[in-house]
Parts: sequence; structure tokens; C-alpha cells
Amino acid sequence: MTADAAHPPAVRHVAFDGARHGTHGLTWSQLRFRRMMLDHPEGRHIYVPLHLALPGDLRPGTEETLRCLRAVVVRHDALRTTYGADAAGDPVQTVAGEGSLPVEIWPVPETGAAGVHRYLYEGMREKIFTLRARPLRVALFTEGDTVRRVALLFSPITLDDWGLSLVKEELLVLLRGREGALTPHPWQPARQYSWEQGPEGQRRSEGAMAYWARLLTLPAPPLFPDHHGAAPSGSHGFHETVFESPAVSRAAREVAGRYRTSVYTVLTAAVLAALSARSGTAHHHFGTYVHNRFAPRSRGMVGPLSQSVTVGVEAGGKSFEDVIGATARALLPAYRNAAYDPGALDALRERLREETGEPAAPRLFLNLTNSRAAPGDPFPGTGDPVGEPMARSRFRRIAQPVPGWTDLYLGIRPQRGYTGFFARGDGRAVTRPTTETLLRSIETLLVAAGGGRRLTAADLRAIGGS
Repeated sequence: MTADAAHPPAVRHVAFDGARHGTHGLTWSQLRFRRMMLDHPEGRHIYVPLHLALPGDLRPGTEETLRCLRAVVVRHDALRTTYGADAAGDPVQTVAGEGSLPVEIWPVPETGAAGVHRYLYEGMREKIFTLRARPLRVALFTEGDTVRRVALLFSPITLDDWGLSLVKEELLVLLRGREGALTPHPWQPARQYSWEQGPEGQRRSEGAMAYWARLLTLPAPPLFPDHHGAAPSGSHGFHETVFESPAVSRAAREVAGRYRTSVYTVLTAAVLAALSARSGTAHHHFGTYVHNRFAPRSRGMVGPLSQSVTVGVEAGGKSFEDVIGATARALLPAYRNAAYDPGALDALRERLREETGEPAAPRLFLNLTNSRAAPGDPFPGTGDPVGEPMARSRFRRIAQPVPGWTDLYLGIRPQRGYTGFFARGDGRAVTRPTTETLLRSIETLLVAAGGGRRLTAADLRAIGGS
């Protein structure tokens, strides 16, 4: 507990009753997150946080804010759902029709946004989320009776980044008294489960398996073939670094507008171009998550609707413009095949293992937030920067190493004033200095491209090798 250890918070219990309730099977995405939580029970890094700083013209009282929180919890079943098993041992989810949500109430810390952020990422994460536990934790930070900041922490099985954006948007809409602007009867995980088990969902899954059968036989070359660098003696092999760059945000938007593509495509292409220049690896075989909200019906669902996909891009020897095109062409079919039964994918991997040996397993993972932007927000992504926007790029090194299984994991999220890169690397394959040089190279090439420079393959090699 770090908000004010000397003075414990007040706790209010927000009661809800008369809400939808019932028990049913798990959606494909819930099954994926269930497996993740069981395989990595200490995985606090996969918790989903939201730090919401209320706009200056919005000054709700505590009671008003609690009423709005209740409305959001009643609207979305996933916020009242716990997970277990039926008599046959099959996983099920149970939606509570009544109960209460405990809400901590703190004064705004003397350190302001940084103090709230610290509590969200430390104090609120002290207790492990389990499948049978309440999936949402809430803390309000007040000045007198005025709520200035809201911190919410979600179990990873509860929602994805798209759903996080919806919660943020709906809470603000309710606090402004605009209930009529909310989507009536939002899609719920129970309806998604029924669709997936029906004829259309099964056809989609079968089509995806045909696609993955081809892609999972592609070679997955190492990122750095010479495996230069070694983990320091006696230390864990994985290191973590955060790189925050205002320049990347501005440049990526400029480049995306010029080539009529998404910011996320540009950021992915920049990573691949810099990796190719740095490592000499021409073909990249990487994993990523997709929040597959293609059907209009599911765009209003608070819940997880994301699957992991595998993408192959030929990036070596190309100009940056060509890398962007190759990335867009590779991402689109991967996204279109992101709705699938994970059990079917397990069976496919086993068949490929029997026929050809191990299926391709990417050692590079790119997790780009492809969530929706809230109305009126000119920039993509979710969340707000902590404190004042930084004028210059900076590294923050996280000293505590964590277990991992990829050569390099990059989490990338465009914020309001900067783009943040969370980099976790295997020190036996990609050292921390190499990772930081790579991130600087991504920034350098995007700034050059954002300024209108056409980057040839030779330009990329020069930037990546610096």
C-alpha cells in the first residue's frame, strides 16, 4: 500500500442487483486468458490498468461517481463475472446478478498523478487476481468531496485494450450526464460464446486453421543469428526497459497519413526495418495480439475479444516505404483470421509436430495496442501520460528481471504525448545495450521518414547499424 500507508482508505460498497446473471461456457478469448493465468499465476504484468484523470471542467462528487461506476458494472457482464468449472470439469463463467463492488477512496496524493500511478501499479497489484476472484478493483482519489482521478485494475480475463477504452469512454459519458449517448443493449460475452459455438463461428475457425496451417510452417529465423552477447554471470537472462518518445508519436502519425495506413502498421514496420538493419535478418516471423472487433455487433462489448496471431514479413533489402507496404499486406490476412477456437489451433500444432517436427514458433513478439480512440481524442490508444508531457525521449530501466520465453518482446502503445515501448529481452540473445540501440534506431528512422525523407535500404542499414 503506497498511497498513504499511515492513513488507510475509506471503503464504500457499490451494490448492484437485478442485473443479468447466468452460467455458460468460455469464449475463445477467455479460454486463451484462462490458460495464461493458470500457466503464469504470478503474472501481474498482464493485469489491465486504467488511470483516468478527470477533465478540469468535470468535478463530480463521490456519490455521483459511485452511481456512474454502478451503471458501468451493471451494463457489462464481464465486470461481474468469475470463472470455475462445471460437474464435468469443463470451464464455465458465472455472471453475478447481485452483489457489491468495494471502492477505495483516498485523498489525492501530494505527488499528484505520479502518486496515483504508483498506487495503481504497486498497491493495487499486491494481491493476485484469481479466476474465482472479483475481476475489478477501483480506487477514487478526491480533493474534498470532488473526485479528481480514478484508478481501475482489471483481471486479464476481463477485457482487452478495446474494452478498456469503452470503460473509460462510458464512465466519462455517464459523469457528464449523457446516458442517452450510450449504446443500448451492448453485446455480452454470453452472446459471443453462442456465436462462436454456432455455424458461422465454426466456419470462421475452420477457415482460420487453413490459413495458420500454411503460416506455421514458415521458418522462424533467430533475430540475431550470431547470438552475440551473454547474460551476466549469476543473473537472470531477461531484462526490461521502457523507452518513451514524443518524437515517435508525431512522426508515426505523419508517415501513416502520407501512406494512408494505420499508425500501428507504421510502428510495426519501423520495428521490423530497424531489426533487419541491426541483425541482418531479412524475414521476420513474429507474434502479436489482435483485438478482432470486425463485426459491428461486438464493438460495444466490454470483455476480451483478442487472439494471438503469427505474421511473416519480408523486410530485408527494402526501402522503408516497401517495408510499410509488406507489413500492411501481411497484417491484414492475419487479422482476418484472428477468430478461432484455441483447441483447434492446439490440434493443428500437434498435427504439424507429427508431420514436420516443431511448428514455427516466433521468437519475436510485438504487442501493439490497436484499441479504439475515445470520441474527441485526437490521438490513438488509451490512457494518459503520467505528469507533464516530456520534451525529450527517455529510457527507464526496470531493475527487477522477470521470466520470459521470447528473444525480444516489444509492447508498443501510442499515448497522448508520446509513444511508449516496453522492451523485454533475453540477455543471452539480445543484450540491454542492443535493445536500447534498437529503440533509438526506430525513433531515428521514423523522425527521418516523418520529415519527408524517403529512406532507401542503404539508409536503413546506416541508421540501424549506428
